[in-house]
Amino acid sequence: QYKQFCKHGSNECRIEPYEYLQVVSLLHTYDRRRTHSATGEGTERTPPVTCKRRDILRLPLSDFNRWKAVAMDGLRAAAGFLAEECVFTSRDVPYATQIVPLAAVLGLLSDKGKSLSVRKKLRQWYWCGVLGELYGGSTDTRMANDVQECMAWIKEDTKVPGTVQDAQFQASRLLGLRTRNSAAYKGLHALQLKQGCRDLWGGAKIDFKTYNDDNIDIHHIFPKHWCEKNFSKRWCEKNGVDMGFCNCSVNKTAISARTNRKLGGRAPSAYLKWLDREHSDSEVVDELLSTHGIDSTTLRQDDFRQFFNQRFEWLLELIEEAMGKPVNRSSDEDRSPFATSSGNEADDIQGLMVRGETNWVEFKETGRKNVHSHRRDSKIEWSVVKTICAFANTEGGTLLIGVDDLGRPTGIEADYEFVNSKNRDGWHRWLIDLIQQRIGPQMATEVKVEFHGVGDNTVARVNVPKGTKPTFARPFSGPSSQVFFVRMGPATHTLEGDAMLGYQEKTWPPKR
Repeated sequence: QYKQFCKHGSNECRIEPYEYLQVVSLLHTYDRRRTHSATGEGTERTPPVTCKRRDILRLPLSDFNRWKAVAMDGLRAAAGFLAEECVFTSRDVPYATQIVPLAAVLGLLSDKGKSLSVRKKLRQWYWCGVLGELYGGSTDTRMANDVQECMAWIKEDTKVPGTVQDAQFQASRLLGLRTRNSAAYKGLHALQLKQGCRDLWGGAKIDFKTYNDDNIDIHHIFPKHWCEKNFSKRWCEKNGVDMGFCNCSVNKTAISARTNRKLGGRAPSAYLKWLDREHSDSEVVDELLSTHGIDSTTLRQDDFRQFFNQRFEWLLELIEEAMGKPVNRSSDEDRSPFATSSGNEADDIQGLMVRGETNWVEFKETGRKNVHSHRRDSKIEWSVVKTICAFANTEGGTLLIGVDDLGRPTGIEADYEFVNSKNRDGWHRWLIDLIQQRIGPQMATEVKVEFHGVGDNTVARVNVPKGTKPTFARPFSGPSSQVFFVRMGPATHTLEGDAMLGYQEKTWPPKR
């Protein structure tokens, strides 16, 4: 009798009876714990927040009646939240189980849950749960923890919830997302819709109305029929391509059923000529493709490899933005398989250079030389130290030395006259010594330095991991005290006093 549908406009989010009762149980036990902590009643231990089956069966009727309306309000608000994130139907919901704590939090917050600051935190928590694939299997404990931690994070701005901290997305995971059986697959589909992608034929923005009216679904960009025809055994062995890459999320996007029928199984170069005629302008088609993160040049050339490389990185950017943290990139699986197998080490570097500086990427034209005075400059070296320190204190990052502010390769060769041996090895030793002296020997061992040839220039890629504890830098001159840096957007900033202590406590909470 408790089976319900919560609706937001025409959006339908199917909730099973047991999940509805879990929301009620979370609301009841959260309030019971909050009341106990506030009054300090009794000597018994603080009651837990829970939604386990045994606790639902013990739920008094009076408490169910008290919280049932709040639970329904929370579920309706959760349906509205999902609609904002472009999850339009029940089959597109990545995790029905994650709706339970979301509804409980929104029910407790009531109208406060609509504020921009609260929405921002809830979005990060939600996408970390989806893309980190943390709500599969048994989730009762995670639900209870997330309700408590999200409420504390929103109301008191304490440490971020465990789901946000635990969530990780491995770059190579993109290659395994092939069907709706995966929550991350459905989540990535919704993220693309949220970017404002438009139908390739009709040109309309894919919102809730067009999603349903035009029967929008996930379809291949390089058609499956074309891939089966062209990915011959010989070609696969030579190029490292198999149908798994054709069927993964990198080669799929939101297209209406009508448009998909019109495109058929033709080569992209062929169906793009048809689209050009339909729109009477190839630039309009190119603009439509860009809303899907598709490079029109590679598509018009039927260049699957380069298309895959570019879109692989575009999707990872979407994921990083949604999760508020960089994706994991292991040494052997950090890029598109074609960028790795091609033997061209510059592919990934050039991708970073084109996209520009971000929270996790910084450019330095040189490491030691002042390009204006043509002399060694300790201020240039200090800027390198500051960036490495800031990356370690935030979410890690990549420093490219030998690239100017416009993303053009200038090379580290300009520094060679100021290092021993006057070559790359001498430059590498200088950088490690600089990190050891100004930050510490531990950071000198954790930082990984790679060298890539881009044209006639050598670009140094300095990969900095997130620190397991606060990292400080020692200036070249002035007071001997150490300085604490963090990243704020694509820039490095100093934190001092209470701001520094608060940040450290939030980022590296003391173990209890």
